[in-house]
Amino acid sequence: MTIESPFFLVGSERSGTTLLRLMLDSHAEVTCCEGFEFLVEEMGDDGSMPSMDDYSAYLETSSIFGSSGLKLDKNLSYVENAHNFFAQRLAVSGKAQIGAMVHYDFARLLHLFPDARFIHVLRDPRDVTSSVINMGWAGNVWFGLDRWLQAETQWKKFTADFPEDRVLEVEYAKLIGNHVETLERVCAFMGIAYTDQMLDYRHTTDYDIPNPSRVSAWSRTLSDREVRLVEGRVGDLLTERGFEPSGRPPIHPSPNEMKRLIAENKLGMWKRRVDKFGLRLTIERGLTRLVPIPAWRRSVALRFNTIERANRKRSWRAEGREVATRDESEAAE
Repeated sequence: MTIESPFFLVGSERSGTTLLRLMLDSHAEVTCCEGFEFLVEEMGDDGSMPSMDDYSAYLETSSIFGSSGLKLDKNLSYVENAHNFFAQRLAVSGKAQIGAMVHYDFARLLHLFPDARFIHVLRDPRDVTSSVINMGWAGNVWFGLDRWLQAETQWKKFTADFPEDRVLEVEYAKLIGNHVETLERVCAFMGIAYTDQMLDYRHTTDYDIPNPSRVSAWSRTLSDREVRLVEGRVGDLLTERGFEPSGRPPIHPSPNEMKRLIAENKLGMWKRRVDKFGLRLTIERGLTRLVPIPAWRRSVALRFNTIERANRKRSWRAEGREVATRDESEAAE
């Protein structure tokens, strides 16, 4: 089965792509899959693709693929399997349109789906970096920006000469602040009608109705120095992407300051990994990189994946509670 024009939700991780995915997946005509980075991670920018044996080995330790329920058919080509993954999901859902989240290297998708459509979710980098740190993916705001910068740089290059009728920009702040109007715009892009059913995800997932307090939460969660570091690294891309600078002088770290940021990041990530995965499993993960025993590496990766999936499900509610609690405290003061 060939999937003619799927859509892809793209943008930095922690930008609101999961929320929009759940809203779209709740529509009677649409099914939207979790992160499909496993479609592009093993590809080259030139469209080169791995052998089925190599790809099968890679998928064995892919967290999202492992929980997707999808099956790889080694008798099919790489491109055919990409289409078959979507066909499997369509068969289960019984819906008409299909899409998936992909947070990076999304230009490679055109080698698989030449007529694909793209919905880009854009969130303030100061909020993204704060959320990335909460996830334990970075030890400080400087390195917490890596994912946002990667996604936005790739998007800018990707859309430079891409057909405008196949791309849509969605601002996270508007999705949160006026979700109905924003969803109507998304639905118009996809050629479907908005229905209130798109908000039913809150009855079957851990995600609640959009909370406007999460917009510009960085002004309450980041210190003055952190804000200045973020704005120093993002530079002109902040205003270019439509965000207002804080007005504070940006920090451009000296070589010695960069050394401290690197050390701080490594230490912070180590502590968060230990908190999340435990000391023993964290050490095991490091050792498997030094002693590449396939069976051991696979076992450790699968245990990591189980914990990571549970953590992802908790992260949204935890962050929402944190912001709400802080807002209540400020109001009381």
